[in-house]
Amino acid sequence: MHRLVFLLLLLMPGAALAQARYDVSCENVVQITITRIKDTYWNVDSYQGHFHVLDLILTPEAAREAVKLRDATPTEHIRYRGEDYYKPHILITVRGLPLQKDVPALSGIADHGAVITIIREEDAFDAARAVCPALVPDKVLIDGQVE
Repeated sequence: MHRLVFLLLLLMPGAALAQARYDVSCENVVQITITRIKDTYWNVDSYQGHFHVLDLILTPEAAREAVKLRDATPTEHIRYRGEDYYKPHILITVRGLPLQKDVPALSGIADHGAVITIIREEDAFDAARAVCPALVPDKVLIDGQVE
């Protein structure tokens, strides 16, 4: 059985296994915000009662490119805590390395940029520093708060 699977993998074109990627950096991100959100409304398993959204706002040109990639990428089915999500299968990276996302079902490319769900505040700040140290926010916004 394992040989059959291996042989089938060899016969598949490389593109069939490829995952779309979008790389974020100081060159294409103009603002970063981190927002704390109550986990119950979004059905997120956070152990602490909330999670964080790392919002990477892209330059207008980069946002157009990201949306174009999003719209051209096949969707994947993600089942998270009993709910079904269908979203483009895009890996968001920093210098080619995957950016942490604790809830893939709620992370992805939005019209303005990338939205990443991260449970712990410290991890959200670490991810922001990895993207662009110069744009790390001074504070965490609370859901509904406008900067």
